Amino acid sequence: MMKASAGRSNPQIAQVVKALLTEDSNFDRHENRSAHREHLVRPIKVEIREPEQIINAFSRNISTSGIGIISDTDVAIGTVAVLEIGRLKCPSQKILAECRWSRSYGDNWFISGWQFISLRR
Repeated sequence: MMKASAGRSNPQIAQVVKALLTEDSNFDRHENRSAHREHLVRPIKVEIREPEQIINAFSRNISTSGIGIISDTDVAIGTVAVLEIGRLKCPSQKILAECRWSRSYGDNWFISGWQFISLRR
């Protein structure tokens, strides 16, 4: 394990990190949300039934009504899938959800917003 350094951070790296955080904040500001979301990063398996497809992804944020997912695959709006959300100390949770929006999120990455429908057992 790396030992934490008590020294100062590199000013150039600090500037890049600040720019990244500002960009992320601006991205969130332009989203239309009906519920407050919390940042949450977890592995997600997106199981699409038609056409049968599994997409590995990770979450960006979550609320009681939906979740934001980042993947390397674009998902069509209206797609219904089972989202298997990884947990740290419990079995994964499966939730049926519908893709409400999807757009590019950098080179070869996509971000999509999913509305929860029901729990899956």
